[in-house]
Amino acid sequence: MKVMVVHPGHSHSTSDVYDGLCAGLRLIGVEVLPFRWDRPLRMQGHLLMGAVEAGYIPEQEIEYYRSAGAWLAAADAIGVALDNAVDAVIVVNGILFPPSRASLMCKLGIPVACFGTEAPYFLPLETDIRPSYTHWFTNERRCVEAFGKNSFYLSHAYNPELHVPGPEDPDKAADVVFVGGGFPERKQVLAGVDWSGISLATRGTLWHLDLDAERGASDLGRSARYSEGVVSNTETAAWHRSSTVALNLHRRMMQVESGNEIPAGAAESLGPRAYEIPAVGGFMLCDDERPELFDVYGESAATFRAWDSADLDYQIHYWLRHPDARERIRQAQAEAVAPHHWGNRAKYVMEVLL
Repeated sequence: MKVMVVHPGHSHSTSDVYDGLCAGLRLIGVEVLPFRWDRPLRMQGHLLMGAVEAGYIPEQEIEYYRSAGAWLAAADAIGVALDNAVDAVIVVNGILFPPSRASLMCKLGIPVACFGTEAPYFLPLETDIRPSYTHWFTNERRCVEAFGKNSFYLSHAYNPELHVPGPEDPDKAADVVFVGGGFPERKQVLAGVDWSGISLATRGTLWHLDLDAERGASDLGRSARYSEGVVSNTETAAWHRSSTVALNLHRRMMQVESGNEIPAGAAESLGPRAYEIPAVGGFMLCDDERPELFDVYGESAATFRAWDSADLDYQIHYWLRHPDARERIRQAQAEAVAPHHWGNRAKYVMEVLL
């Protein structure tokens, strides 16, 4: 069995999902053919920014050239799939990958699936590109029906090649750590906690930006500004292993530029961190906004009331003061998450596709 897996085009975030899915497919014996179109895409992006800064391309034409660059970077997808006689193609994310490329592969009789990782945040965009695929897997269980026939729920998971227990890193020891984008609602809830005597480490993108100013900023260089602070999944795992409490804060913000948020209750499913933290041996304290948390972890789910700084403050102080109880819950979380690796998710995907 041979499957071509198409990279999302992003250098972080969903790139980790891509790595996990590839690892899961290999684990169940599938020959994985990576299609890393993100590399020529990134090169073209640097050339585009240089051309704009030098005055060769007007800034208002950036989106046109970005679209053309994506189309060119993805051009080999069809040839690679045919030359290697793949049994199926899986595109991770799909928001950047040109839908026309997926449509052509479908016309050749190849099952072409997309794992849409952005519901409900970008649901209209995902439903627009859905017709270009034979199958659609969505990360949000509430959104399956929105994608029509041959659409399925695929929950996130941990990477069995990466997310394993290991030694702590003294340089990453902290009482509390949060690794993820510094969206406004996350900054606000953390700002309401009394951190006196508690070491807090925040790592990830957006923490360095004035997001109110960014809403009116030029698009020139946006990707560079928004990529600053990227933390690799390997380093993220080390932070989660080495800190006493690892926070998991699901986001509400749809886009920083608009300031819009998803409606309350629009998302039930867990993000990747909810699986990765316990898998590496960390103790996870999570917001209680996603019902799937309790489906996976049951009584081992350590939670605080979502977006309630006072309750987050209470829970952090409680768990730091009770190491024995924290260790019992940490072990229970690790046991609960054990089957939720990408190998089992990949097995389900292949059963659906073939």
